[in-house]
Amino acid sequence: METSRNRYEKGRFGEAAAREYLIKQGFKVIEAGFRCRFGEIDLIAAKGTGLYFIEVKTRWGAEYGSPFDAVDLRKQRQIIRVADLYLSRVPAGQYGSCHLSVIGVNMAGGGAKIEFMPDAFETQAAAKCRA
Repeated sequence: METSRNRYEKGRFGEAAAREYLIKQGFKVIEAGFRCRFGEIDLIAAKGTGLYFIEVKTRWGAEYGSPFDAVDLRKQRQIIRVADLYLSRVPAGQYGSCHLSVIGVNMAGGGAKIEFMPDAFETQAAAKCRA
């Protein structure tokens, strides 16, 4: 049975792989592990005028399903609340668009296979960036 420490370490490994991927794609990582009273967002990154709130899900095998399936409605609501709070702390209009994103890191078979879904779900939080 997997311990919570092992899950934590595996999750951090996936987040590091996702961060490296984003940097190679031209993103600037602004925050890693942003926490507030509503929860945590794994990564907050910017590219051009876009701001990306990114949940990272890592899988080491197929037994737990797709990384994207793990971002259920409850998790989406948490991400939205954290994003809303973060946006309330930055100057209005600083970003032209906001994206609620998921990065899936699949470690099965050796190296990290990364899939990036920049607009995994849409909410009013995205509209706040355009105000």
